[in-house]
Amino acid sequence: MRCLLTIVSARDCENGDKSLWTLDETGALAVSPAPPGRTAYESAGRQKARRRRRRLLTAALVVLVVAASAATAFVALRPDGGAQAGPRSAAATPSPPAEAPRTAALSSVRIHHGEQAKLRYRIDGPVDDAWTATLIVLGADGVKVKAQRLGASATAAGVHAIAFRAALPAGHYTYVIHLRDQSGRTEAGAREAELRVLPPLPPAFPGQKTVEKALDWADGRSGMVAVAVVDSRGDVTGLHAHTTFESASLVKAMLLVAYLRARPAPDSSLDAAATTMIEKSDNASAYTIYGVVGASGLKKIVALSRMEDFESGAGWIDCRVSAADQARFFFDLERYVPAARRTFARELLAGITAMQRWGIPAAAGPAGWKTFFKGGWLDMDNRLMLQAAWLEKGRKRWALAVMTDDNPDRAYGWDTQKGVTGLLLGEEPTPAYLARVLE
Repeated sequence: MRCLLTIVSARDCENGDKSLWTLDETGALAVSPAPPGRTAYESAGRQKARRRRRRLLTAALVVLVVAASAATAFVALRPDGGAQAGPRSAAATPSPPAEAPRTAALSSVRIHHGEQAKLRYRIDGPVDDAWTATLIVLGADGVKVKAQRLGASATAAGVHAIAFRAALPAGHYTYVIHLRDQSGRTEAGAREAELRVLPPLPPAFPGQKTVEKALDWADGRSGMVAVAVVDSRGDVTGLHAHTTFESASLVKAMLLVAYLRARPAPDSSLDAAATTMIEKSDNASAYTIYGVVGASGLKKIVALSRMEDFESGAGWIDCRVSAADQARFFFDLERYVPAARRTFARELLAGITAMQRWGIPAAAGPAGWKTFFKGGWLDMDNRLMLQAAWLEKGRKRWALAVMTDDNPDRAYGWDTQKGVTGLLLGEEPTPAYLARVLE
């Protein structure tokens, strides 16, 4: 310890003892006997002078103690760990922490077990490649059940989406996005959103391999053939599914829906025309209904069902339609009909006369399926043969459309429609199977 200051004081006593007052670099004051022979004052008789000097020394001592204490505040550590006197530099003052970003899960999600969905989230505030993002899924009890790292670094601020496959048991969850930078800081705030996992869906019907087999067989048929299948999950698979054909009487199903939307209350005379238009495919009745809905009514159905390939004609009979559009239209047909008129629509589409129940109903009926359909054909030789339908059995529901043109004869077109449907239902299109033409 270095001594910064030493003061010798004369004690107010007759024996002449002396003391040393010592101030070290820490500001501590120590009192010790002065070594013999070292005196600051040798006149002991002049007490008044001693008291005056003592007061002066005391004041000086106070000043020196304050100065020494202040000096210790200027002692800084050198890089090598030693002490270095001098004022603290401005660079040594810690800067305030940077603002942390915030995250928000944006939407509640319902997804079946095993399926994939997009989880959307937003990052607000400053973020760079020093931050990493992690998707956290929490159970109903708040316990973490899944963590998924979202790349090597967090994306920029804004809205983003995560592809998420629900490999969790059915139940209620929440999800949140967690940010962390290299120093261990986390986001300033994170908002959760609901994630509900539903039980797995039953297998799609018809199955993928069954559909592929039916399409392969159709592809080997003569003439122009187009097929579209909408399975029980609503997925569409097809062969030349967007090729257009002249609609003929198939468009009457669209006229029926347009009419029921325009007349949501029963009308005895017009309902009778709608019935013969569908059940007997009567053209005169179709013109009556077309007079009610017009070309604009058909266009509304095209927009409502989001058809992609429909082409308007001079009237209703020469429109052009595709297998993909018609299969989807029949799959969702009931949804487009006012609730009070759905029973009427079902009765008509399931009640088509027996003489027109070839192709799809001829295959589906004997297999226990209820068929709601409409067909179309042209000319005496019936080289153009079209059908579209939805089928129900128990809780299963699916749809298809089979369109053919340039058939060698009408029987060949019927066989193509029945053969495709039979393969989708597990029946081989043998000559004996195809020999039975009507349901």
